[in-house]
Amino acid sequence: MNQRERMLCTLRHKIPDMVPCCPDLSVMVPLKMKKRPFWEFYINEKESIFYDLYNNKNLLEAYVDACKYFGVAAWAWYIAPIFKNEDVKYKNEIIEKKSDRIVTRTIMTTPEGELWAETVFPINNPPSPVRKFIKDFKKEFKFLKYFYPSLDNMDFNPVMEEKNYVGDQGVNAVGVFPPSLSHLDSFVDGGLGNIGIIYYDYPQLISKYKEMHEEWSMKYLKKIIDSECCDEILTGGSGLMTWQSPKITRNLSLDGIKQITKICKDNNTISHLHCCGFENELVRMCAEETDLDVIEPLEIPPSGDCNIKEIKQKHGNKLVLKGNLHTSKVMLADVKTVEAAAIKCIEEAKEGGGFILSTGDQCGRDTPYENIFKLVKVCEKYGRY
Repeated sequence: MNQRERMLCTLRHKIPDMVPCCPDLSVMVPLKMKKRPFWEFYINEKESIFYDLYNNKNLLEAYVDACKYFGVAAWAWYIAPIFKNEDVKYKNEIIEKKSDRIVTRTIMTTPEGELWAETVFPINNPPSPVRKFIKDFKKEFKFLKYFYPSLDNMDFNPVMEEKNYVGDQGVNAVGVFPPSLSHLDSFVDGGLGNIGIIYYDYPQLISKYKEMHEEWSMKYLKKIIDSECCDEILTGGSGLMTWQSPKITRNLSLDGIKQITKICKDNNTISHLHCCGFENELVRMCAEETDLDVIEPLEIPPSGDCNIKEIKQKHGNKLVLKGNLHTSKVMLADVKTVEAAAIKCIEEAKEGGGFILSTGDQCGRDTPYENIFKLVKVCEKYGRY
């Protein structure tokens, strides 16, 4: 089997020739390998072109190059459909440049006024949004609708091109996420502390946000599936159960996950949930209450709370598991530590198929290359069926 065939077979909960090796390389390792300032992948200063943080062909190309170099399966989620939204305009400008960073400001112009956000682009790390568009949730709630553009005349060609670019190296996904505190953080200022206060201070507005988000997302999901532009649907959210308690997850996010996975199941489309950090209770919810197919990255303590052996025993018949090598305690250690941890992971989760060897989150920028190569060797030697 090639990498794509192996991944698709496993994602469908069938038994491949061997366990797929798909560590989360994401952004940091691929960009470091290019030996250029990280900001050059996001900002073309000569032509004043600013590329999206999460819809960026430069990142896709660097990522696929890294997958080919290491011989690992690709799992690409870098490109999304293009929305033709005449009501909203964005203008980017550099407001500060130093030897180690660039700071940009984005002006978002809507029919009801302007919002602004700021992002820091370090020379040797991925960008970090430092100010978000919504500064006063109650006063500026009217602007939320502009983050949900019209679904008319969407262009799926960029996602099709991503799928073709990845080719036999792996699979691609488009994200459709449930409402959550971590999702609100993408455009609401103030971090978790402020968003937690908003959740409790404005329950009616949170209910309106939840309804708006779910209605738009399900329509969006159906259009993605109809377009056949991707191999699977990515859902969940970064730190979903770290940002919020199981109670908030049940009240705010679980309905959306249920709807997303049900639509995917009804349309024979793979649903794949990512939730770095604490996830054990979400695994149980998804296995028992949703139609989810795949869950990751199942982080171990202290950054997570998952035991892949126990999860495999309890939920392995229902869920495909992807994980769960610790990105610092293991992947930044010596190669023997990596080998031992990878063998243990395969021994605990390989049986019966439905397992992809990966990391518990994105591999850090300074992950030794020999450690990534070792994962491939372990899969080849110990992961065969």
